[in-house]
Amino acid sequence: LSVVLFNLCVATPVLAAEQSDVVELEATVIGYDTSLSEGINPRSTTFIDTSIDVVFEPDGMDVRIHTGTTMPASVIGVKDIKIQKKGLFGIWTTVATSEGGEDYNIGSVAVRITYTGAVKGETYRVYCVHYANVDEYRELEHETTGMTCAY
Repeated sequence: LSVVLFNLCVATPVLAAEQSDVVELEATVIGYDTSLSEGINPRSTTFIDTSIDVVFEPDGMDVRIHTGTTMPASVIGVKDIKIQKKGLFGIWTTVATSEGGEDYNIGSVAVRITYTGAVKGETYRVYCVHYANVDEYRELEHETTGMTCAY
């Protein structure tokens, strides 16, 4: 029993060491305006565009995340971005993160990041949180399915 407990204690620092390989990515934020037709008067924060677009290119994995609301928001953005790689036994490991970005007094925002460590044949997914405040603050979690790097 002592040997088992000792091995469990030794294994814990190895897990922490894996997290140090996570790359922190800078995000580019592009604000743009979307508006509904006149006569429509939404009464709360409503997301109308929440999408994650991924393209594998020679430079790496290009990720563009769009967030839009029915009306201009005092703050709108994307946060807690994680790029995860599918590993042994289907376990997802975070390989890159980004704080994301935001814009103010606008109806839509696009956040762009590029992960240069993508490897051909490996499977990746993206997770993020869309958020906005029109008349109250709201968040929406979003996760893609796995995509295989083909470039």
